[in-house]
Amino acid sequence: MRMPVNFTLIIAGGAMALSACDVGEPLPTSEAKLHEATVAAIKGVSPDQIVISDVNRQPAKISWRVTAGERVYACDSDDLYRLPSCTPEV
Repeated sequence: MRMPVNFTLIIAGGAMALSACDVGEPLPTSEAKLHEATVAAIKGVSPDQIVISDVNRQPAKISWRVTAGERVYACDSDDLYRLPSCTPEV
């Protein structure tokens, strides 16, 4: 008879622990970090040439568009601005 009570306590404790793992609000987007990530992803582009628009922040990914001179790029990275990637738009 003791086993079901212990099992119930374990389940209740696990549920409380998981409820404490709230994802919360995404981090605010930093314009300076987007510029740094863009310069890292597009070789040979001066930070003065970069115009960032259409920033879309999701829980684990950030995407944005970049106009650098006459070229337009679609860029993305993880939520910590690591491994940025930019591809030219046609």
